[in-house]
Parts: sequence; C-alpha cells; structure tokens
Amino acid sequence: MTNSSHSKLSQSKLPLPTDGNRESIATLVPPSQTIEGSEVTAIGKTAESNVSSIAVNWAKKYYTTVASHEKRSHLKSPQTQEIQEFQGNRARTVDKLTDTLKVASDIAWGKVQNLLGEDIERHAITPDLINPTQITTDARNLYAKAINAYAEQESPSRLSVVLGRDIIELRSKYSHADPLVLGFVTMQFHYLGRFLLESLSQAERSQFVPYLKIIDDYLHIPFGEIQAAAGNHDRNSKSLVAVQHLLQNTTQIASAVYDRVTSQHQAYRSSNGYLTDTMVKLSSIRDVEIFQSYLCLCALENSIRPVQQELFPLCVMLYPRLHVSWKLVQDMLLVLLWEIHDRLPAEDVMVFLPYLRTLTEMFSDKVFQD
Repeated sequence: MTNSSHSKLSQSKLPLPTDGNRESIATLVPPSQTIEGSEVTAIGKTAESNVSSIAVNWAKKYYTTVASHEKRSHLKSPQTQEIQEFQGNRARTVDKLTDTLKVASDIAWGKVQNLLGEDIERHAITPDLINPTQITTDARNLYAKAINAYAEQESPSRLSVVLGRDIIELRSKYSHADPLVLGFVTMQFHYLGRFLLESLSQAERSQFVPYLKIIDDYLHIPFGEIQAAAGNHDRNSKSLVAVQHLLQNTTQIASAVYDRVTSQHQAYRSSNGYLTDTMVKLSSIRDVEIFQSYLCLCALENSIRPVQQELFPLCVMLYPRLHVSWKLVQDMLLVLLWEIHDRLPAEDVMVFLPYLRTLTEMFSDKVFQD
C-alpha cells in the first residue's frame, strides 16, 4: 500500500479494522438468528463495535461447531490462423461439447460427493435437500442452453439476457431451504464446466469461456436478491447510490485486488492450481466480485444477514476443501477495503464501512484459530 493511500485514508478519518479490544457480550447469537438492521444503523464507533462483536463471536461459534465434526499454466492467446480455423469448425466444437456434456455430468457429481459428502453431517444439512438427480439435470440443462447459444453464435451478453432469469430462479430454489445447498450446486457446475473446457483446444476454449462465465457469475452472485432489495429504496437513497457506484466498479476492483494479493502470495497454490493459472485467476476475480456483491446486499438490507446466513457458511464449507487459506482471504479483504476507499466517493465508503469492518473481523484470526 502506498504512503499516499494511507495518508488519504487517515485524513478522511475512516476507522480501519484493527485487533483492538472490543466490548464482550454475554451470549452468542444462535445460528438460527440473524443480526438485525437496527444494529447497523449508525456508523459511530459504538454501533460498529456492537455489530462487529456480535458477528465475530457468532462466526467463531459457527466455525468451531463445524470444525469439531470433524504450475503456472497460462492459456496462450490463440493465433489469428487458429481463430480462423476455429471459426470454420464451430460445428465440430459444438459436437465435442455436446458429447462431453452427455458423459461428464455423473462424473462431475462423483467429484462433488467426494469433496463435500462429509459436509452434510458437519454442517447439519438436511440430506433430503441434496437431490443429485435434480442438481445434475439443472446443471446439464443450463450448459446445454449455453452450448446452443454458442452454436447459434449468440453473443455472451445476449446469453445473459436469455439465461439470466433462469439462473437467478435456480439459485433461489436451492438457497431458499438452506443456502449451503448452493455449495453442492456450484461445485457441480464447476466440475462439469471444467470437463467441458478440457475437451476443447486452446483456441476453442478461449472462445467458449465467456459463455461459461455468464452462468458462473449469475450462479454465484446474488443478483436477484440485490435487485429485490434495491426496489425498497428511494432513488436518492445513500445506500442505493453507493451500491450503484460499487457495482459499476466491481470487476475493476476485483482485478486490482487479485493483482495485489497475487504479488503477495506468488507461490500460493490451492487444489485448483496456482493463483496465476488462467482458470484460477478467473475464479479468484469472481470470488472478489462475490464478496463485493454481498457488501451491496448488506448495505441495501441494512443488515449483516446476507453474510451471516449465506456467504460465511459457504466459505467455511468450501474454502478448506479447496485448500484456500484464511490468510489469503484476510489479505484479500484488507486490499479490498483500500481499493473501495480509493475508488469510491467518501460518502459511499461510509455506507460500506460498517459491513467491510464486520466482514474483515468475521474472517479474522479471532475466528479461525487452531
């Protein structure tokens, strides 16, 4: 972080996440309860301290309960000749994708079961909510629509119009009963999408990736909830204006956060590969976008509920299985705070600051202790 950035933040007098003492509370919030919006109505130090204390203690209890149960390979840009050859063989590419989709769905689910099978008990998920047939069918159908759009040479942006609502409804269907079911759904999409890409050449892959990214974004980011929450605000609402400004910058912020965190963890490797691997880079940037989207939802709902009920439990379930370290997440959140501060007006930063602080502390070492 540059000295000028530190100076700027200091002058704006916006309090940073610290490891300072916080007022203790006598009881923890049970997982079935949420932190209400009234607890985040003020930006004053006392209000922030209260919501942070409750959230941190709740997060620590959640994590402790769950825990007790228990090469660099960049894709090179295809040459012009390769692209020309690829454009002339679109039908062959579609045949590859279609054939792979037929045989890879069950294999992908097997990988999901191997990864998350034990988490049904660890996280007290009702087993009946995990319906393999339904999940694999939904994933296969959505990818079939993406392949069809690709075959018809529809643009990826057009695909977002065609499929966006379907994916929002699918996401809502699975998260309604238990948000953790989303973890199984997203991993099915992840593995199946990876099989599709592995069936293609580099030239074909670079052309099809944007179609997969549309599905990936809508599946992971709570667009529907954000839209619904935004409808409860007046046009001049400070929260709504701040959210609009952040949503316009999420990709740029996420890319900047990825660059800075990667420079700090150059040798880091998760189960999916090194941070600099192309597909890991895409998923890492997407994860930073996901965290920003939940900040937006918190601001619109005036509550930490979206993080407490959905984002945090999903991270606790998925990140350890994928060998994503909490240190990496902590560094990401700290850089995210600075990027938001540097890119948004001060009044917008004030809207997000209580949730940024709380989010940072929920993922801190105060929660994730051996």
